[in-house]
Amino acid sequence: MKKIMKPGDYFLILFVVMLSLSAFFAIPRLLTQEADEKIIVVTMDGEEIHQFPLEDRGEAYFIDFPFTYGGREYTGRLEVEDGAVRLHRLPEEIVPLSIHADMGWINETYQMIISLPIRMYISLEAQEGAEEHPDIDVFAY
Repeated sequence: MKKIMKPGDYFLILFVVMLSLSAFFAIPRLLTQEADEKIIVVTMDGEEIHQFPLEDRGEAYFIDFPFTYGGREYTGRLEVEDGAVRLHRLPEEIVPLSIHADMGWINETYQMIISLPIRMYISLEAQEGAEEHPDIDVFAY
């Protein structure tokens, strides 16, 4: 009777598992931009409607921002604490489910809070100075 797996197969399996585990921890670090300052960006229908600096004041504070949906004016509320931000419950008449509020806190540039019915999302962006990329004049996506 022949052996199905040889010692080299065990090594290959162990190598793939270790590579997968290292990628699991390395990818978020690679996606995170280390920046001294971050900006809270509120985007609706693909247009940036507000920007706020993410300040660590040592205590929680709120940012109220106006937005228009369906011809009516509404107010959203962001809560900022310890370098993280979250979106409070939006009016039930435009967002029936509170999924956006249940998403919780975000504190990294690859995270976002999404409210699909009104096509709004909250994200963090790193504040970059002009000296960081002096030779780049166009970004293409």
